[in-house]
Amino acid sequence: MEKQSPFTNFGQIGIIVKDIEKAKNNLEDIGIGPFGGLDAEPTVRWEAWGEPTDVRLKMLFTKIGSLEIELIEPISDCMQKEYLDNNGEGIQHYSFFVDNIDEVVEYMAEKGYKVVQRGWRATKGGYAFFDTEEKCGFMLEVIER
Repeated sequence: MEKQSPFTNFGQIGIIVKDIEKAKNNLEDIGIGPFGGLDAEPTVRWEAWGEPTDVRLKMLFTKIGSLEIELIEPISDCMQKEYLDNNGEGIQHYSFFVDNIDEVVEYMAEKGYKVVQRGWRATKGGYAFFDTEEKCGFMLEVIER
């Protein structure tokens, strides 16, 4: 019997931008916002393709109903910067909120998808991006809070 899909709680659209303040102001000018920080424990450890890495990003968030809009300006060399360099500004990922990120990593591995980037918080939660872009047309992220 096939496992039930963990993708039932769609929660976020991630947009890569060159200038986060400009993007914030443009969106707030048309009524999307206000943008601010995230009420979550900060990420303390990152991996890219299974290797330790340093990810530095400027991020701002707003909610429209239950949906989060995330603006991301990459500061360090990371997958977000690679996306910006290769594609320009735009929607980079869609995120689902999950209860157990490790179970989703296992589920996706069984489907043939690898973790591109992962981050852990000090006590609980974190995120994982999967290599779905080629087959699905976008990056898939799961977030455990």
